[in-house]
Amino acid sequence: MIEYGRYLVLGTAHVRCATAQLLGRWAALPATEQPLAVASTQCGWFLPTREAAGPRISELPMEIVAILAFGRDHDCSYVLLDSDGPEVDDLPTFPW
Repeated sequence: MIEYGRYLVLGTAHVRCATAQLLGRWAALPATEQPLAVASTQCGWFLPTREAAGPRISELPMEIVAILAFGRDHDCSYVLLDSDGPEVDDLPTFPW
C-alpha cells in the first residue's frame, strides 16, 4: 500500500536567524538526540507537525511551536521551511 502525505512550504523568514542555526545543529545530531526531528534540505528544513513531547520540548523556540501548529491547522504532516518559500500573514517574520 502506498502512503501519501501533505506538507506545507513556508519561507525561512518565519524563523529567527538564531533558530535557523539551531535547526541546522539539530539536523546534524542523531535522531535520538534531536529535541524535534529535523531533516536538512539544500535550502532549509523539513519538520514534522505532530505534537512535540518529552523533556526537551521546552527547547523549541516559540516561532517553531507556532509554525508546527499552523501546519497542523492546515492538515499537513510536515512543514518545509525553505529560503524561497512564501511568507504568510498569520505568522511573524524576522529580518536576517
